[in-house]
Amino acid sequence: MTKPVAATTHNYSAEAHHAFDELDRRVDGVFEQLKAWRGWQLFVHPDTHHDQMLAMIREILKAVTWYQPHTTEAGFHMIGRLAKSEVKLVQALCSHKAEEAEHGLWALEDHGILADKAAKAKKEPSSPAAFAVASVWWRMAQVEDAFGYLGAEYLFEKLTALVTQAALPVIEERDLPRGGLRFVIEHATEDAKHAKFLKHLILDVVTRYPESVVAMNRCFDYFNAVYPLPVWDEAYERAMRA
Repeated sequence: MTKPVAATTHNYSAEAHHAFDELDRRVDGVFEQLKAWRGWQLFVHPDTHHDQMLAMIREILKAVTWYQPHTTEAGFHMIGRLAKSEVKLVQALCSHKAEEAEHGLWALEDHGILADKAAKAKKEPSSPAAFAVASVWWRMAQVEDAFGYLGAEYLFEKLTALVTQAALPVIEERDLPRGGLRFVIEHATEDAKHAKFLKHLILDVVTRYPESVVAMNRCFDYFNAVYPLPVWDEAYERAMRA
């Protein structure tokens, strides 16, 4: 029997709210780790040269072009493994994932601008950490509980919103050129909306399937083992060598 989708926030269980709050707290913890990372410290330091700041953004965008097409495909596969009775949930997640599908193209375009079109990121082999991100997502898509998708995707969306919102004041204060920063600028608002959207889906799913939170946290952990710091630290190293 299909369990009905919760109609309002008042239908969400106390257990669901607790589970979401814990997941949200964990994303905040990842963000705090990121702020202590050497690349972030360099980016926000007032004496860092514009070229170094833009080089780090460029190399992070390059990493996005390497993993994003694969995480998108894996995400669709994982959504497709949900119970076929979950029509509204599948529709909502597929619609969201379709919006995300073109973001790798945004990254490719911005990377081309920042690299002055000298580097063809699409033709370069993936870095090891970006390859690991794609691999983890495909493994989750094939063998994990499909509800686990929500935990990994929430880390993606909420963390991107936090990082881009924190980066924008630095970009403005340092008066960085806006060309090549569409990905950063638009994600500051778009991913905040997406994180709120996922919040309600998580609350709904955990209310109806309390056991699903275990898979959500597990997939969060799988993804967090390879993202963001391993990917971004590779980007930092590339930027410093440029």
